Amino acid sequence: MMQKNEKKLVKIKYNHDNKEYIILNKCPHCNLDIHPTVENKYQFENKNFKLHILSLTCPSCRKDYFAVNDFREYVHGVDKYLFTIPEHSFHDESLIQNTSKKFQNLYTQSVNAELLGHEDIAFFGYIKSLEVLVKDIAIIEHPDSEDTVLFSSLIQCLEKFHSTNIHLFSKKLLEVLKNDYLHYQKGPEFYTYSELVKDCIDYFLLYLELLQKTFSLNERRSKEKEA
Repeated sequence: MMQKNEKKLVKIKYNHDNKEYIILNKCPHCNLDIHPTVENKYQFENKNFKLHILSLTCPSCRKDYFAVNDFREYVHGVDKYLFTIPEHSFHDESLIQNTSKKFQNLYTQSVNAELLGHEDIAFFGYIKSLEVLVKDIAIIEHPDSEDTVLFSSLIQCLEKFHSTNIHLFSKKLLEVLKNDYLHYQKGPEFYTYSELVKDCIDYFLLYLELLQKTFSLNERRSKEKEA
């Protein structure tokens, strides 16, 4: 499986005023891997909750955002992370910009669902994101087969229109894609398969970028010949 060179979006430790916070490794605005600076901090408490909020500034785009943590005594590690304001967006990431709005919306929702701890929703969201991406690419390459692409399942689309790529994917990933519901039902570890699906999405994002560059190059060469 091909991997993107850039780092993935993950939760990391961030120390400030002798306290350990959990934040995201990337700016929610520009999506760059950063070490933000603290502009301010806030605390809100009642009988049931103890929230600590960092106001952070991205050193790259200079935009501000909030990272909200749960500081109740029994909450530890990455579980302290609650959410970021604004939610993480991929609109400025070049690979994502190449895709359809439907893919962008579904993929962004899946990522934010995972960050909030909603593994069930994220699991199926990533699979549907992959389906949209794979079918978008198939239609670009085979416009005359659009109806066939749209009415096929994800695995059918992979086997028919991406047969030269399917050998790159692990056997386990293909098993999950053939019956995601079965793997969801098998046990609580189902969401670990999300990593396989996300790797597959990364591959097809790179594939789409290369495809579009190839089309652009061929079009330019065609115009040069006509001239």
